[in-house]
Amino acid sequence: MATRTYRCVCAVVMGSISLALAGCETKGQSGAVLGGLGGGYVVGNEMDKADAREESRYQRATRVDRESRYQTSAGSRTVTKRQVIDWTRQGVKDEIIIDRIEQSGTVFSVTVTDENELRDAGVSEEVIRSMKYSHARR
Repeated sequence: MATRTYRCVCAVVMGSISLALAGCETKGQSGAVLGGLGGGYVVGNEMDKADAREESRYQRATRVDRESRYQTSAGSRTVTKRQVIDWTRQGVKDEIIIDRIEQSGTVFSVTVTDENELRDAGVSEEVIRSMKYSHARR
């Protein structure tokens, strides 16, 4: 009989802990539940801080990578048809692509084949027009 009571008590305790943890939004809160509000919270809170630092580091690295890719592309002072297609596929807005073309000073010689390839790649007519008439800006 004592074994059965012990099992019931264990089941109730485990169920209570599970319910308490389900409501915890942070590792600090989970640590407080499991660690009895003292040291558990401190450990869990430090884990939350470490996660936040890692997320911040990841976001900075991603932003730097995006910026360096643009600087490498635009910094070369020449924009290629391939870059225009890549930018379009990456979702860069037409106004930005046109600005990059204009800032680069690149003069395109757009053939009918080029136009078809650009259209097939989803490049807008406005961007294609900017490329076609790039010689007029000089």
